[in-house]
Amino acid sequence: MATNQPSNTGPKTTTVSQGISGVRIRSPLGLLAALTFLLGIPISFGCQILFGSGAGTMIHFVLAAGSLLLAFAVFDFKLPRWMNWIGCAAGVALGSIFLLQAVALLIPNESLNYFAYQVLGQWPEGWLPDVIILWFVALLVFDSQGKSRILGIVAMSIAVCFDLYSHVLRFGGTSDTGSLKLLMLLPLVWLLFESTKKPDPE
Repeated sequence: MATNQPSNTGPKTTTVSQGISGVRIRSPLGLLAALTFLLGIPISFGCQILFGSGAGTMIHFVLAAGSLLLAFAVFDFKLPRWMNWIGCAAGVALGSIFLLQAVALLIPNESLNYFAYQVLGQWPEGWLPDVIILWFVALLVFDSQGKSRILGIVAMSIAVCFDLYSHVLRFGGTSDTGSLKLLMLLPLVWLLFESTKKPDPE
């Protein structure tokens, strides 16, 4: 005998999907990466002030975590695939360098310290951030709209000018830019806003 059973499809599915989309953000990984950089760096210096040591190790772990999160956050944005893969590779490489440098501070090994700081800490660590900055510029050009685009133009203009300035100093025999290095946090502030946007409807 056939019996009538209530259907479980239709309105319930629609209600759930609307509820989920209401709390979604564009890039959870991008948000985590930005927060890791922006909050982790002052926390590292706070540890140094409170405990008298540990800032170097902590800040390298923070930079490693932020770089690796950013490496995989790039795929949440609508850039050409090859650009995202380049950004991902640069983030993974930079994060790996910072992680190795943090380990070198924890483990007293002369060979490890030399490789982490004198080999990887020179040319690779000096140029990989430039690749990431170029990815940010591509994000501004290809996938930023509205008010956050204005913030992006300001942040990236300052960051690119500072990056060029630091390279000029490096070619001149010095690379100490002091507190001006904090200007490189501006793209991360912009990333915070870009990541928390609601995703565009497909």
